[in-house]
Amino acid sequence: MRRVAAWIVLLFLAVSPGLSAPALAGSLGPAGSWAAIARRVVPAVVNITSLVVHKRSSHAGIGERERFVGTGFIVSHNGLILTNKHVIAGAFRITVTLHDGTEVPAHLVAAAKLVDLAVLKIDVHRKLPTLKLAGPDAVRPGDPVLAVGNPLGVGTSLSAGIVSGVNRSLMMSPFDDYVQTDAAINHGNSGGPLIDAKGQVVGVDTILLTNKAGEGSNGLGFAISSTVAGYVLQHLVDPKQAPIGWIGVSVQDLSPDLARGFGLARAKGFLVTAVTPGSPAAKAGLHSGDVILHYGFAKPNTARALMRVIALFPIRKPIPVTYWHAGVTRTVQIATLPWPHLMEERDAMVPAPGARPPLPAPGLGLLWTKINAAARKEYNLGKVHGLLVVAVDHASEAWVRGITPGTVIEKIGTHPVSEPYAAYALIGRMARTHRFIPLLARWSDGVRWIALRPGYQERSKEVATRRPGPESGHAASAGARMPEGK
Repeated sequence: MRRVAAWIVLLFLAVSPGLSAPALAGSLGPAGSWAAIARRVVPAVVNITSLVVHKRSSHAGIGERERFVGTGFIVSHNGLILTNKHVIAGAFRITVTLHDGTEVPAHLVAAAKLVDLAVLKIDVHRKLPTLKLAGPDAVRPGDPVLAVGNPLGVGTSLSAGIVSGVNRSLMMSPFDDYVQTDAAINHGNSGGPLIDAKGQVVGVDTILLTNKAGEGSNGLGFAISSTVAGYVLQHLVDPKQAPIGWIGVSVQDLSPDLARGFGLARAKGFLVTAVTPGSPAAKAGLHSGDVILHYGFAKPNTARALMRVIALFPIRKPIPVTYWHAGVTRTVQIATLPWPHLMEERDAMVPAPGARPPLPAPGLGLLWTKINAAARKEYNLGKVHGLLVVAVDHASEAWVRGITPGTVIEKIGTHPVSEPYAAYALIGRMARTHRFIPLLARWSDGVRWIALRPGYQERSKEVATRRPGPESGHAASAGARMPEGK
């Protein structure tokens, strides 16, 4: 679980009509009527397990392998799954468990940059049940809802409640549109559906607000609205067919005090806070401090609603925009463009499809993997070739010799290495005839040879508690504990 402030916890729980089955029928009537809806909904909800090499904050630079759990739901019969981005971020292996208990590997299709959503794909060679995302303004405060997910990794669970609020803003992004609910949402629910009385998805469970970090549900759960989830899903599946509009402005609501400060008669419109150089808005003459009064025929009531209007507007179609600038009202034509750089780079999220997970070095207390683009960027590796160490056992001699996550092993003996399985086999062969295994290791400050004894572990308290450096060593357990929850 990653935390963003003492009082706010991002819940590491983890459609377009064209991608979904027909709307699920059902109505909320007498007590227990959620059961009929649950029977239709639950088969399309999946549990997601991601294996991640996690950096432990209690031991700077030390990594360990951990297992996190979240939720997702199927949005196409051929196995597309919508979930939260944070459920699978950094995972070297993603496993989906279907309602019938079938476990299948999943790969990342795409993840959004400005909203916490991602699309996975599984292949099971059969038609799968799906859920449908509800349309705009599908719920109002007071409407009953059902949260479906895998809280704390205990298995698919249901919790009923009501909609406490709509159109909530939490992350200050153009895509902020959260449904607030008092239905119980806990760690592991992330990416699960929030269901209305018709059996449709009105939100993707994402965030839990608490007074203290680590607390469970206290009635402040939030789900990304189906409106946002729907068009982000379309974009992630096919960016060219479902581009998201952009004109290059950031805006905020115009308060009465700001209106008076700028000399406006009344607080009407949206105050421009920034304009991207070279964008359509910049070419049309908009500047920070201008006030957008009209955007075509749309009548959004908040700045975030205006950004969503722009996002959904047809690409490259000019629209009249009226704005106030230094006491003068002007109208210009602005054509939206596709939003640039809206997707996360795949290597920044998960290893490339087909990549093998980190592998232990037999008897050396190391967990290492191939070097990908994300690792090169994080550890500033440049064009270095070799195996990237992602975790080290504290009791191993490697820790004493200064091996840490981010260290690159370039050679084993005289053999250059870049493939974990080949290195595994090489060490196995050498260990039969060699008491020591020579490794050429590269740190940020240089490269040097070290010799490790397979199976050797340091037992002394002095070694186990010393702070490693370039000439001593460190890093974390390769056979790591695997806690539940994300």
